[in-house]
Amino acid sequence: MKLFNLYIVIVALLISSCSSKNEPQLPKIFFLEDSVSMLGDPDSTVLAKFLNLESDQTYLFNNMVSMTLILEPPAVYHCFIFEQVGADKQIYYLKMDDAIKYNWIPPYDSLNYDLGLDFMKTEMAGCTVINNYDGRVVHIKPDTAMKWSSKYEQLPSLRKNSAEYYNIVSRCDDIKELSHYYNNSLFFHNNSFVSAEDKTELLTQLIGITQIQYVEFFFDFNNFYRDYYPIIKGYFSDYQLYTIYKNEDFLQFKLKTLNNAVENLNWLQTAYEHEHRRNDMFRSKSRYLLNINYDNLNNILSNLGEIENLYNKSSMTFFSRRPHEDFRLFFFNIKYDENNKITIEKNYYNKEYITTTRIRGYY
Repeated sequence: MKLFNLYIVIVALLISSCSSKNEPQLPKIFFLEDSVSMLGDPDSTVLAKFLNLESDQTYLFNNMVSMTLILEPPAVYHCFIFEQVGADKQIYYLKMDDAIKYNWIPPYDSLNYDLGLDFMKTEMAGCTVINNYDGRVVHIKPDTAMKWSSKYEQLPSLRKNSAEYYNIVSRCDDIKELSHYYNNSLFFHNNSFVSAEDKTELLTQLIGITQIQYVEFFFDFNNFYRDYYPIIKGYFSDYQLYTIYKNEDFLQFKLKTLNNAVENLNWLQTAYEHEHRRNDMFRSKSRYLLNINYDNLNNILSNLGEIENLYNKSSMTFFSRRPHEDFRLFFFNIKYDENNKITIEKNYYNKEYITTTRIRGYY
């Protein structure tokens, strides 16, 4: 019997040894004077920036989790999530690049011309204004406003009628990246001192930033800081025009939020006409944004039944509001298995109406 028991112990040790050898050993990096495990595979240039603390923004979510953002033009977001949960530390790397896919534009003859336009060339052209910084009088060229092509105004319908667009969008994987982080997170899988409420709060923040805030912005470091400030902050300067809401009351969204948006768009139309009666003041309203956002809002109002059905079936619903009453709608389904592993599915409802930031200076 003793010999049999010894045999069982030896077999158990051998199985344990094999199991230990088969477990993947996470690579470690030296970060903040410590050796920290890292998941993900950033390229060497991006990793060097992270280790040298050369970042564009750091989000402090709570006392255990933070996220460092490194921007790569034209629309790639490198996210390093640092967790320190009890005595354990870990870094997880995510590459968010769905904005490039969502912003796809079918090729046409005047596309390069359209993408070369900006607010100054189309709305401010021919104006004479006083520079607020030095008091100098500035005449803005060209003398006559440039016009975008009719194709550019038809982007929503061009996308809707393009099988290629939906094929490209079907390859969007940022939400899978976020799910993979969750399933390997120290924070989300700690049941000792991290509460369920804290987990829901962090997941909500991460969805808002990585899956909504980053989904469509293009940026250019050679341009004025306003080109990418809303991306990293989620709002623009003193004007709280970039806002993300977790929608938990569909009736209020339908009866109050959307009705206010219609009223505000009508007011913006009047303000636009007032601005364009004069050429000695700085203009802030965009004909292009007004046109496409009228179409976007009409699309939402015409499909409220479908949208309400998606709302009722979803685990989380968000909408974001941007300048000129630009509304974005997002639906997320979150499924948990018996091991608390999750799968998140994302439906970006009105992606075809993106008022693309590939055309500069319109936000």
